[in-house]
Amino acid sequence: MRLMSDYREKAKNTLNNKEYKAINHPQGLMKRITNKKKKVTVVTAAYNADKFIDRTIESVLNQSLGMDFIEYIIIDDKSTDGTSEIVKSYAAKNKNISLIALNENTGSPGTPRNIGIELATSDYITFLDADDWLHPEGLETLYSILEETNDDYVVGKTIKVEKSGESIIGEFASVKERRNISPFDIPHFFYHMGPTARMMKRSILIDHGIRFPEMKFGEDKVFFCDLFFTTRSVSTTTKPIYYVNRMEENNGSLTRTTDVLDKRTNDLEIIKYIKSKELPVEMEKTALTRLYEYDFVRTFNSNTFVNANNKESFIDLFKEVMETTKDLRYSFLDEFKTPIYKAAAELFLDDRLDDFIKLFEWLRREKNKGYVIKGDLPFYEIPFLEDDYRYIRIPMLAIAQKNKVEENREYIQSFNIFGDYVHNLNSIIIRDRKRVGNDLECTFEVENHHGWFKACNLELDQLENSLYTVFIRYNEYELMNIKSIPENQIKHNGREFEFYSTKAHNIGLAVKPAK
Repeated sequence: MRLMSDYREKAKNTLNNKEYKAINHPQGLMKRITNKKKKVTVVTAAYNADKFIDRTIESVLNQSLGMDFIEYIIIDDKSTDGTSEIVKSYAAKNKNISLIALNENTGSPGTPRNIGIELATSDYITFLDADDWLHPEGLETLYSILEETNDDYVVGKTIKVEKSGESIIGEFASVKERRNISPFDIPHFFYHMGPTARMMKRSILIDHGIRFPEMKFGEDKVFFCDLFFTTRSVSTTTKPIYYVNRMEENNGSLTRTTDVLDKRTNDLEIIKYIKSKELPVEMEKTALTRLYEYDFVRTFNSNTFVNANNKESFIDLFKEVMETTKDLRYSFLDEFKTPIYKAAAELFLDDRLDDFIKLFEWLRREKNKGYVIKGDLPFYEIPFLEDDYRYIRIPMLAIAQKNKVEENREYIQSFNIFGDYVHNLNSIIIRDRKRVGNDLECTFEVENHHGWFKACNLELDQLENSLYTVFIRYNEYELMNIKSIPENQIKHNGREFEFYSTKAHNIGLAVKPAK
C-alpha cells in the first residue's frame, strides 16, 4: 500500500493541473472577496447518483445550522448519468454549493474526498455520501459539540434505512454523551469506521497528512485509523445525525457490489499497512483486533461463507492473514472479545479445518443450540466436538422462566441470567424492529442470577403498531436477547400486545389492532 502522501499528492496534482471543471470554486477569487468564512465544510464524492443526489443535497440545504454557514463541495467522479447536471442546477441557485467535475474517473471515493479536503476552507469538515442524507439538525449538533469541547472529532447516531425498516449502525459509538475522551477508551470505537455521522477538525487532517487511500473498499478504515492514532480527544452524542440508504433501489452501492473476498483482500493490505506504522503496542492491538476478529473471523459466521461453493478461497485467504500474526509483539488471540471466535481461530491454527467449518455451519444453521451453566457461567455445548472445545463460553446468556399477565393490565416476565456482566445491566428495552426511537424501557430487577421485568398497559399504549424485540442492555451499549418464552398477550384499548417466542427462540412483541 502506498504512503498516504501519495494520495495527498494525487489530489493536489489533479487540482494544480486543473483536471476538472468547477462551478463556484470554493477557493475562487470572488469567493475570497465576498464570502464570510464558513463554519462547516460538507464533502460529497458522487458517481452516477442521479437517482438519489437530490435528496442528499436537499438535506444539506435544510440544515438548522443555516446554509450561510455551510460550504458544500460536491466532487463528481466523471459520472455517466445526470448527476453533474443536477448538481449544476443547485449550484446555479446557491453559491455555497460547489461542483468539481473531474475530467477522468478515479474508480473510488478516496481521491474525490481528498480533493474536498484540499479545497475546504472552514475549520471543520464532514463527509456525506451521494446516496445518503443528513438529519435536519445533524451539522449543528456536531458543530456545537466541537466548538464547546475543542475536541478533534465527534460522532453521533447513524441510522440505516432499508425496505424492512430502520436500525442503528455502530450503536456503541452513539449510546451516550461523552466529551474529551480518548478514542482508545471507548469500547469497540474502531468497529464503526465509515464516514457517516462524524465531523472533525480539518487542521488535524492537514497537519498530519491524513487522506483516504485509493481503494475500492476499505479506504474508510485506513483514514479513520490514521485519524484516531493522531487525535487527542473525541466526543460522542446520542442524537441522530446521518441516514444510510440501503433501500433496494440503491443496489449499486459499493458496499453491496463489492465481493466479500475482495473486501477481505483489501483488509489484509490494511493489516500490513498498520503493522508497517510500528505503533505503540496498545494502539496496534486495538486496530488489528478489529480486523482479525471482526472483519475476518466474523466473515466465516455468515451465510455467505456457510453456503459458499468456494470455501477453499476463504480458507486460503485466512491462511495469509494468520501469517501476519506470527511476528506480533503480543498474543493476538488474547485480545479477542468473542470466545467462540477465539476458539474458531485456535481450531484453524491447529489445522482442524473440518471442525472450523462445521463450527460455523452449526452456528448459522442450528436453531436449537444447547446451553450449559457451569460455575454460574454460560457455555455453548458443541455436539460434534469431544475435547476442550466441547463447551465454549458465551459472554452473557438470559433464559426466560415464568411469565404472567396480571388482571390484563401488565405483563411480567422472569428470567435467569448468567455471564461476565450480570452486575453491569442497564435496562430492559422493547425496541421497534422498523423505526429507530420507538422504544420502551421496562421496570426490572435482578438478584442472584434471577430477574424480572414488567410492561404495563399504560406503557404499552405509547408504542405504535409494529413488531418489537425485547433486549437486555448491559455494559451501556451491548444488547442481548432473552431466550425462549411461550406466547402471552394483553388486550387493551382495542389493541393486542402479544409477547411471543421467535423462530430463533428470543422474546418478541407484536402490537396490533384487536380482532
